[in-house]
Amino acid sequence: MTLQKQSQVTNEILQGNIFKLMFKLSIPSILGILMLSLNTFFDALFAGQFIGTNALAGISLALPLTGIVDGFALLIGVGSASVLSRAIGAGDIKTQSKLFGNLTLMGIVISFFITILGYSFGEELIVFMGGSGEVTAAGTEYFKIYILGSIFYILALSSSEIIKAEGKIRLATGFELTFVLINIILNSIFITVFNWGIAGIAIATVIAMVFYSIFNFTYFFSGKSSTPINLKKLAIAIDLLPAIFSVGISSLLFPIMGFVQNFVVYQSISYYGTNNDIAFFGATVRLTSFFLIPLYGIAQALQPIIGINYGAKNYHRLKKAYLTFAAMGVILLILIWLPLQLSPKTFLGLLLPDVIFTKNDIFNFRILSLLIPIWPLAIFGNTLFQSIGKGKIVVTVILLRSLLLFLPFVLIMSKILGLIGIYYGIFLTEFLVGIIALILICLEFRNFSQITNEKLSL
Repeated sequence: MTLQKQSQVTNEILQGNIFKLMFKLSIPSILGILMLSLNTFFDALFAGQFIGTNALAGISLALPLTGIVDGFALLIGVGSASVLSRAIGAGDIKTQSKLFGNLTLMGIVISFFITILGYSFGEELIVFMGGSGEVTAAGTEYFKIYILGSIFYILALSSSEIIKAEGKIRLATGFELTFVLINIILNSIFITVFNWGIAGIAIATVIAMVFYSIFNFTYFFSGKSSTPINLKKLAIAIDLLPAIFSVGISSLLFPIMGFVQNFVVYQSISYYGTNNDIAFFGATVRLTSFFLIPLYGIAQALQPIIGINYGAKNYHRLKKAYLTFAAMGVILLILIWLPLQLSPKTFLGLLLPDVIFTKNDIFNFRILSLLIPIWPLAIFGNTLFQSIGKGKIVVTVILLRSLLLFLPFVLIMSKILGLIGIYYGIFLTEFLVGIIALILICLEFRNFSQITNEKLSL
């Protein structure tokens, strides 16, 4: 890549126009997140449109479990990306040279245990999530096939984070686009031509995972990465593990806590509602997650800018980049949020075409999506603290959100109000987390200002 190309990318991140840089990195990043999100969206779409409500409910129960697989991939990938971007900013070549081998071996070891446990207890996990009858059968079939291919996804997703940390988000997006296109094409063939049902959806995803990992690894072995590859020196870098885990653990903890939260939510819906209510909640979460893609894309584009500038101790530019990206995130979310609030039936009908939505359904949907415009506070705050190596703050907020806010609010309010109480509990949680995130970000910015002032006074 040479080093010359990497130097050009690094210099642009350190010195280029932030507004232009935002668009240059955000657009491919949004497309990349969109591509990956389309996997689960199209899985749900094919299930709902061509198989039935039970299949959609089964996949909805399996998705929190597959999210844990994502979490382990991001444990490795986000932790490594944070270390890499700070190493690039500081000019630390030695650290850069250790990262790929460490990532590969960590991915293989973790995948081995995930596959054994996930396949052995797949049905029990789906039942644990609230499945019963045909919903359990559909969810189990999907999850067991998916987990067999998890090694390819973990290696692909974690290595993709390193590519993005180098600032080459456009390249990573190209790989993600190919991955999703393969999955969509195979879904169409396996469902509409071969009639393989929910197994066809899972098999298509696994085959696409294999290609995704091949594309990413081909890039590294081609010698175009800033992380040198030496097959004879593949090893776990013990000295880097504390830094990787301290940041990456928050990315793992998020889906694990999401699993716990979804377990409580789906169990509560099973108790206070029906399988149709499970499908409705699953569709609501899928839609809101799908329309938050631009925000996640902007946040991902922000990561190398924060990490590299932090490594170079360029705190003023770091703050300026954060505020510029955050403003764009809020504007985009408002533009997305308005159609969701004004015409929810139109969007919900894409996933649940045969369902007649009640006034309560629409009200619940609006409650769950009402706070979308303030979500940049939490999501960009997460990016900030992960990028500067302060993963412990993110972990603390995740635990606070899940254990002290989300679970008590959902359980107490559903007991008082029934099904609608679940949605009110989630709303109150997101509101309070937004306030907490704002306070933490302001405190960190004040710390940056103090450091800068001390340097100027010397």
